[in-house]
Amino acid sequence: MKVTRSDKGLEIELECESDTEELGRALADFAVPGLVIGLIGPLGAGKTRLARAIAEALGVEAAAIASPTFVLIHEYEGRIPIYHFDAYRLPSPRAFEDLGAADYWNAGGVCLVEWADRVLDLLPEGAWLIRIEPRALSRRLVEIELPEPARALLDAFARRLV
Repeated sequence: MKVTRSDKGLEIELECESDTEELGRALADFAVPGLVIGLIGPLGAGKTRLARAIAEALGVEAAAIASPTFVLIHEYEGRIPIYHFDAYRLPSPRAFEDLGAADYWNAGGVCLVEWADRVLDLLPEGAWLIRIEPRALSRRLVEIELPEPARALLDAFARRLV
């Protein structure tokens, strides 16, 4: 795994599945109630795999974690509750809003929103954005963009990954 600093966050090169799992564990180490993480990337990029790794690291039973594509919102109990959303099948941002997603932002858990690029304007101020771009069979380029107040965590987060 290679980690470099960018203007808005970090760029991380993942070489294999275990790097994705390690990234998820690192993100879980920095997760606090009220954190919203938007996951962005094409179909098959690894958004659900990263969400699973975060949830597992927060104490959710691995077998319980499913892609939210058909249910749209899954709720999991862990050390911190996990609210896992999927905006892929929604016809519009309004449909995401109608789900009551905003009610979860301050519900005391960590919100993981797959296909967040479809609902960016509805994410709360302070949401972390994670873009995943497939590079080869198991290689990925991940860009983590943190809002200004959270950027103070970048150095500690980068150290956690190496």
